[in-house]
Amino acid sequence: MKKRIFALIGSLALFIALLPNAYADTYINEAFVGRYLSAGATASNYGELNILTCNSDSVTVDFKFIKNDNQQLIYTCYEGTMSDDKGEVPFTVSYADGKFVANGIMAITLTDWGVEISCDSDRQHLFDGTMKPQFTLNPYGTPSGNNQPTPPTSMSSDVSVILNGTKMSFPEGIAPVIINDSTYVPLRSVFDKMGINVYWDQYKKSDILNAQSITCTKNDTIVQFMRTFNDSGSNVWTLTKWVGENTDSSNYTRINITDLQPTIINNSSYIPLRVVSEAFGADVGWLHEERTVKIDCDITNAYKYDSELIGKIEDYTQDMATACITDDYRSVKAYSTPYFSPQAKFYKYSAIDTWNEVEIYVFYGDFVEVYPVVAKDAQPEVVVPEEETPAEPTEEVVPDDTVVEETTDENTAEEVTEETTEEVTEADEL
Repeated sequence: MKKRIFALIGSLALFIALLPNAYADTYINEAFVGRYLSAGATASNYGELNILTCNSDSVTVDFKFIKNDNQQLIYTCYEGTMSDDKGEVPFTVSYADGKFVANGIMAITLTDWGVEISCDSDRQHLFDGTMKPQFTLNPYGTPSGNNQPTPPTSMSSDVSVILNGTKMSFPEGIAPVIINDSTYVPLRSVFDKMGINVYWDQYKKSDILNAQSITCTKNDTIVQFMRTFNDSGSNVWTLTKWVGENTDSSNYTRINITDLQPTIINNSSYIPLRVVSEAFGADVGWLHEERTVKIDCDITNAYKYDSELIGKIEDYTQDMATACITDDYRSVKAYSTPYFSPQAKFYKYSAIDTWNEVEIYVFYGDFVEVYPVVAKDAQPEVVVPEEETPAEPTEEVVPDDTVVEETTDENTAEEVTEETTEEVTEADEL
């Protein structure tokens, strides 16, 4: 009898293994049905997504956004399409009084830690964020329970770091700490010794939205933390990695740091050590008895800069870049986001010259690269001399016959759903 049962189980397992992928995707996607809240949601500010149905072909949802206890825009969502773990849901947006605003598309990405959504209307970018499940997300079972991120309930500072066999020393009061079993280090400290350049930026993305970024570069690799915020609060930090590309490229990898968020300790910015180190190819181990992080890595970097030059590159503003654009171009439009290559910070502009629509890259050091939009894949290599200083902005930044209109980056979100966090200033970098 037991042999028959085992044979039946084996046959069933073989049958399931041979099922078409579409069926498997359907079954997995159905586990995402349920309620989601934006990461960092509060009682007064939150985004709420309810996935009503979800299979390999279609998805239906409800979505609302509450800001300061007010639901200004009403989203009406229609049946959308799914392909693997990505979906598109058409919607219309109207004011609470019923006045029509716009049509749009909600992009949905199913992930191991929740759902990412981005709402774009035919007029503007409305919302993006990481939505956390209000149940245990199990792709092979029925959603149940609660899966909210664990707050930093435990922290200790009795931890050491050994880099390539040498124990590192840290200034008093600015030492590595362990938060919820993960080691965090001050913004530059360890990474500087690993040959990694670290840049801090805070800038205005739109009239109502600001952004902060922590950009780490080494040879041809860029790793960037990013978050947006306004007076109502902040979105969670995201972490993106580019290899052989600039940060304006869509060829990147997203790294899950939902539970590894940068934080502020004693007015200093701290970031997770392991996730950044491993993103640059380091071997990271933990010596439990010694409470020590052991890192082995190549510390060479073709573009490694000292702290003085790092500061100058950080301080390279859009006004400085705009001053480098001559009156040979018309209809100049500036992207408000500062971008990075492995070599330096730069700003991007769309413009028209005598014959073509072009894109202009202006790098720190006043290096300007112009090429037709059709040749966008040709990314320039920029060599930044260590002694060179950035050009000071002139009193009249824009020539009389050049029009510069600042536009928000394509990833700008107007609505921010996260809990208010501590403001990070340049002093936090130290």
